[in-house]
Amino acid sequence: MTFDGHRLAYRVHGSGPALVIVNQYWRAEDEVHTQLLSDRWQLFHITPVGYGESARVPGYAGEALCDQVLAVLDRHEVERCVIWGYSAGGAMAACVARATTRVSAMVCGGYSLFDPLTPGTLRQLDHRLRPDHASRSLWWWVNRFDWSNEVATMPCASLFYWGSDDRQMATKLRRAQNQLLLGDAEFVEFAGLDHASCNTHDALREHVIPMITERLRSRAGRSD
Repeated sequence: MTFDGHRLAYRVHGSGPALVIVNQYWRAEDEVHTQLLSDRWQLFHITPVGYGESARVPGYAGEALCDQVLAVLDRHEVERCVIWGYSAGGAMAACVARATTRVSAMVCGGYSLFDPLTPGTLRQLDHRLRPDHASRSLWWWVNRFDWSNEVATMPCASLFYWGSDDRQMATKLRRAQNQLLLGDAEFVEFAGLDHASCNTHDALREHVIPMITERLRSRAGRSD
């Protein structure tokens, strides 16, 4: 479909309540969501403008993220959804969840929203990225919010997960889990997985998807 005159790529599988998977690129590993969930959920794999098979134009990976997801949902006459992302996709999922009441639950994997990037880090990211890279708008947008307050006041359930061997991220998220008053937020740690392995086909199939979907059923009122 087109969004603001640009190609917005997405895939739809299954039937049931809507579950949006948002990420930067379509990976073979993402097929495991379809294999395990499309009998109970209507899956929308969305790659925002600027990434993957969508139009490679800058400036749409921040403020415009929510409108892109809602445009897909509107096209399919879907009113409510769960949104799920991993790493940068987790940050994207959070940006959408904070901007609309149409999200019933947000799942952010492998990323801590609660430790803002320093101005120096943002400048380093800009230096490493091409001038037209979509993530230039993403990270500056993510960094403008007080996520402790955003998560605490979101009108949806929120769930954060990570691998215990993703050591820097694990430290940040454990600190958030122990110290922050985050309303309806829930935290899940997967032992023995690092940042990459927590998002592999085997880990998703054997550990992550079964655990997260069970939590979603209980937290978002999902019933089989």
